[in-house]
Amino acid sequence: MAKKKSYKILVVEDEPALQQTLGDKIKREGWEYIPSLNGEEGLRTIKKSQPDLIILDLLMPKMSGLEMLKEVRKIYDKQDLPVIILTNYSEGQNVSEAIALGADIFLVKANYSLEEIIEKIREVLD
Repeated sequence: MAKKKSYKILVVEDEPALQQTLGDKIKREGWEYIPSLNGEEGLRTIKKSQPDLIILDLLMPKMSGLEMLKEVRKIYDKQDLPVIILTNYSEGQNVSEAIALGADIFLVKANYSLEEIIEKIREVLD
């Protein structure tokens, strides 16, 4: 069996419980988990850690997920750094704006189990 590539996944989420749970699941998959609690910290972390994927909440202190996504896309193409939006904020305008800014997938937290989120991560990384 071929060894899975060890991906680096940056999780930008201000809710500590979800951050921890998702982080544990990512580590169990054999991927490197990089936590960040807001958009400003997330941008600094990208430069240091060079992640393979960003999981991004929209509603956060200091800098929203959409603002962070705009900044990320000024530096990285969608192919070079995929972004999955994971939020409870499902207003249609946010979905279309996030997709227009280059988000790969838009997931509403309440609609997905952790297993389904991991499946979506796999899809984007493969």
